[in-house]
Amino acid sequence: MANRITSLLKNFKFAGNIISVESFGNGHINSTYRIVTSEDEYILQEINVNAFKDVAGLMNNIEIVTKHIKNKGNNSLDIIPTVEGKLYIEVNGHFYRMLRFIKDTVCYESIKESRSLAFKLGSAFGNFHHLLADVNASTLSDTIKDFHNTPKRFQDFLDAYKSASFSKRLIAEQEASYIINHKDTYSKVMDGLKEGTIKSHVTHNDPKINNVLFDKTTHEVSAVIDLDTVMSGSFLFDIGDAFRSLFTGENEDSKDLTKLKVDFVIFKEYMKGYLSKMKDDLTKREIELIPYSIYLLTIECGMRFLEDYFRGNVYFKVDYDEHNLIRSRTQITLAERILLNMNELSRIVDEIMG
Repeated sequence: MANRITSLLKNFKFAGNIISVESFGNGHINSTYRIVTSEDEYILQEINVNAFKDVAGLMNNIEIVTKHIKNKGNNSLDIIPTVEGKLYIEVNGHFYRMLRFIKDTVCYESIKESRSLAFKLGSAFGNFHHLLADVNASTLSDTIKDFHNTPKRFQDFLDAYKSASFSKRLIAEQEASYIINHKDTYSKVMDGLKEGTIKSHVTHNDPKINNVLFDKTTHEVSAVIDLDTVMSGSFLFDIGDAFRSLFTGENEDSKDLTKLKVDFVIFKEYMKGYLSKMKDDLTKREIELIPYSIYLLTIECGMRFLEDYFRGNVYFKVDYDEHNLIRSRTQITLAERILLNMNELSRIVDEIMG
């Protein structure tokens, strides 16, 4: 492996002599390697073209976003150009990019009911949105088409459901019925984008806690990373998905649905952090739909898991045949509980907004 990676590295303008090459991280999409040289540290990644078919568009998006953030005096990813001045290389149908490793940082895998961490996480994505609010989102490519177009996701789910085997439909009857019975609740954000009551902005689209780096010494936010899904969308996509992932947390694969809860403490602290950066950038309609966005992104994820179960687990990595069915149950259960607590979530947003 080291010899193959060393050969690839000759295509990039990095500093120093190579000291070590090792596999890095636990991501499921791209193959990642950490490179240590005599002068610096770097990340080399093979971009997964099964997930991201438009590599040129993806890398152009990242360059636009990172340059804009750094021009405003904030830290972001540094793309290391190739010797020909390009953003990536192609070798025998495989695509590679190189980034500078952000040293002396740490990331977290779970919130662990930490108020201070929740506030900082909200502030990180709020600042990310605020810094990019003046970017023309239409200049970005859609790295994954219709990624959070929930009505389109529902139609894809429905097609998979109709073509699934009788036995699978029987096993997942309760979950499928819930998704179908709530079909009229899926279009508010897409309708708002069409009407203009919701603005189109640059969004991250994968706002998990482990995509924020914190300084090891000060414990303050260093940078928001993993920008492969950066594209045009609504701020509500990131707000909703952030809470979906925080509320399910490490229980996403759990069969014990009692562990899932709408955590008002985490919600309040995250929203305090987020709105400290974004209060003046949101429309009235966007503020109204913050609690709804959590429901929307949660039920959307549930239908995506269930669709994949019906199709034979062809998209998400699974450990057993009914893994995606179990995942869909956690999302649907959480979506139900979010709907039951919508008034309290709205009250908290109103309180923070003053």
